Amino acid sequence: MFSLNEGPNDENSGITKDNKALYSYAEKSSINTGLALPTIPVSIQQVSQNTLDEFGSEIAFMATPHAQAVMMNFFVGLLNARYILEIGTFTGLSAIYLAHALKRNGVVPGPDDLGFMPLTCLDMSEVFTSHARNNIDIAGLSDYVDIIVGDARHEILNLKGRKFDFIYIDADKNSYKKYYDSILELGLLSKNGLIVVDNTALWKAVEFIDQPIDDAETAVFEKIPSEDLTRKQLGRVAHDFNEYIRSDPRTEVVMFPLFTGVTFIRVL
Repeated sequence: MFSLNEGPNDENSGITKDNKALYSYAEKSSINTGLALPTIPVSIQQVSQNTLDEFGSEIAFMATPHAQAVMMNFFVGLLNARYILEIGTFTGLSAIYLAHALKRNGVVPGPDDLGFMPLTCLDMSEVFTSHARNNIDIAGLSDYVDIIVGDARHEILNLKGRKFDFIYIDADKNSYKKYYDSILELGLLSKNGLIVVDNTALWKAVEFIDQPIDDAETAVFEKIPSEDLTRKQLGRVAHDFNEYIRSDPRTEVVMFPLFTGVTFIRVL
């Protein structure tokens, strides 16, 4: 049987030797055997292995952990989502899970009357998105997905007027606040929709507990490419984002202490 803990999952994804048994038990208990469409997309093991082979574990860990993707798909089903926005696609693993969930919801593939696909993905890497397109095609889900290559901080502005039932953010951590504000200011989340943000307790974030937002430091970090920030700096960025959203009267948030922190956000 395929294990959700196989592939690019390690301590960087919050799965360690101390909790792997728990995750393994949870994953087995989350694979529903009686569904018309399976819990796990059939090609997902190949996607994980291809990502690991192509980029190595130092890069492959950026993929969403499988057990987390299954959890998100449960919420996609619960919401009966018809349209999803993903910010940060990497090699397409999470996009495949999300498109698969839309298929399970009975969403018709292909563009709607306005030309919009059910799943819109934003990512700035030509290299990663090339692999993502190939992996999504192998999964037989290309008719559900539109990948837009470019700086998501700017591309998201072109989505004004659209509504998404589920939005997943897993991109450059120092732009999370920008994405969050853009989603709210543009009204991109549908009524009763859900935003899921990954890596909100990343690495050193817990060291900053009870510390106020450092606006000056955050402003500096926002101008530095995310890959050039140290783990402690990324932790500071994550903490300041968490403080910002939990004090925002526009939304209600809850962070799950899973993986490297998963935050759920709803608009009030």
